[in-house]
Amino acid sequence: MTFDTYTIVYLITNFFSIAVNHRFMMAFFEQRRSKTWVCALSYFAYFAVTSYLYLFVDIPIVTLLANYGLFFLISLNYVADTRKRILSSLYILAFCVIAETIIAACSGYFKFSIFHTGAYSNILGAIAVPLLTYMVALLLYNFKSVRRNPGMRGSIWMNSVLIPIITFVLHAFVVHAEDVSKTEVILSTVLILLINVITFYLYDSLAASYMKLAETKVLEKEKELYYNQCNLMQNTTNELRTFRHDIKNQLICVSEFMASGNYEAAKQLVGELSGRMEAKLLFSTTGNVPVDSIINYKLQNAVDEKIQVETEIAVPPELGMDISDCITVLGNLLDNALYALRRVGEAERFLRFKVVFDKGRLLIRCVNPYVTEVQYENGKIISAKEDREEHGFGLKNIEAVAEKYHGCMEINHENHCFDVSVLLFLTFDDNK
Repeated sequence: MTFDTYTIVYLITNFFSIAVNHRFMMAFFEQRRSKTWVCALSYFAYFAVTSYLYLFVDIPIVTLLANYGLFFLISLNYVADTRKRILSSLYILAFCVIAETIIAACSGYFKFSIFHTGAYSNILGAIAVPLLTYMVALLLYNFKSVRRNPGMRGSIWMNSVLIPIITFVLHAFVVHAEDVSKTEVILSTVLILLINVITFYLYDSLAASYMKLAETKVLEKEKELYYNQCNLMQNTTNELRTFRHDIKNQLICVSEFMASGNYEAAKQLVGELSGRMEAKLLFSTTGNVPVDSIINYKLQNAVDEKIQVETEIAVPPELGMDISDCITVLGNLLDNALYALRRVGEAERFLRFKVVFDKGRLLIRCVNPYVTEVQYENGKIISAKEDREEHGFGLKNIEAVAEKYHGCMEINHENHCFDVSVLLFLTFDDNK
């Protein structure tokens, strides 16, 4: 086997395939289970075996089958069942074959047999194949990351994708330059791939930074919820303490009114005491801080606004749901309901709010009367508030959260009663 320029470039790019395969694995699998050195050894084994097959066998069908087996062996480093390993390895192989076929066709290499030794020797093609497959792996990984956490800005991601393309074009100029030496081609290949490796590393670092920033924001929101809940509970405790201190004198007055036959004054005083007791009740006491905090905070003035509130809240202390999503659904439903209720006559103000978790399903329902006409635009309900540019996103955001959790949102508005139901499918461990 002669080590000509193409062979050396191929071996260099094949080493770069370690990074490509790692990105594919990160796109298909969530968690690594083997030790770092074992995982690294399996990737280097891929490079060694595929390089050996190219140097001494170079029969496409053999290389194809070997690649599939090696992909499957690498997948053993990650947590998954056998069916997922088989399918994921097949997908990775398919992406690699498609990339090689596209590059071969673009460089004029059409006629080849999968059972005979290959004759491909295009240096640019050898560079283009791993770059193209890496871009595909990056797209898959980015798509999964966006679904879990859409923090990475599109401009940064786009720049990360453009860099392989730009470096490939630069390398094309080097290869096709006059009087370019074998050493210069090899050196430019190494430098081009090194630039891409550094770029991809920086991309990962930026993505990790954005995810950490998003987690920080969630923690800040969680702290705010805890503060609101503790503040409400503290205020309620202080007011109940004051009420207990004052009730003795109030009961003495009631007793005096009754003894003197002033039943109307006694009735009025008892009614005031009853109202004060009702006003101090918390609407949600499940132990789930985000749920309790949002509901109690939003409804803290409901009694003062003459709103008859009926709640059915039954959720565990922990839900398989992001805090920001919980705030979006519960907060928007209550905000919309309270806005509508303030425009309804006091005698007709009522709110039925239900949040129930059962067997992995979270059902949320909000029912309230309204007086303004429900307006539609392009088949979607639009805000009845005056400043529509600043409002009208509540139901859209709730619907987006429902889709995220593979659920649905249903809206009914008959007889001037607005009824919104949201169903979410959550992953929850009862043994937590």
